[in-house]
Amino acid sequence: MRTTTETYTAFYCVFYGLPQWLEEARGLGPVGTGLVVLPIAAVGAVSTLLATRLQRKHGPRAALLVGTAALCVGGLLLTVPDTDSPILLLLVVSALLGLPNGFNNMGNQGAMYAAAPAERMGAASGLYRTSQYVGANLAAALLALVIGGHADDAGLHRMGLAIAIIAGALLAASLFGLLRRRRA
Repeated sequence: MRTTTETYTAFYCVFYGLPQWLEEARGLGPVGTGLVVLPIAAVGAVSTLLATRLQRKHGPRAALLVGTAALCVGGLLLTVPDTDSPILLLLVVSALLGLPNGFNNMGNQGAMYAAAPAERMGAASGLYRTSQYVGANLAAALLALVIGGHADDAGLHRMGLAIAIIAGALLAASLFGLLRRRRA
């Protein structure tokens, strides 16, 4: 569960920051912004199904590795668009940002279920949800630092870099833990 807060900090940066940039810098209205971010939800739903299968075969760590790697790539991709980028590029970036949703959600939930004793599952689930809320609040603070009062291309790129750094740190910690377990 240690990664849940960090994962959701990165997720909520996307959920809060990308629409803000699309509206303020790109000049899209609410409907256009919603349509551009729609692939995040659509791909997220499909990736949940894929993550469930992967997790059944290889456990929650495999789903977390895929999801965190995808989050890192998605963050780096956010450093590419600018206000003149074609909508198709924005849709592709949005679709790729949907991949980590299912994998990280299922992986974190699977890890929680594996770690928590049955008699503590209610408390563990509550703490899991609380860590998501903490991540959302940290994302708002992080966005205030990297985007500031008005979203522009530089702010979007700093946000993408921040997401990639968070995901890269999570990925490194996961890989280090995996190597440690294999050596033991």
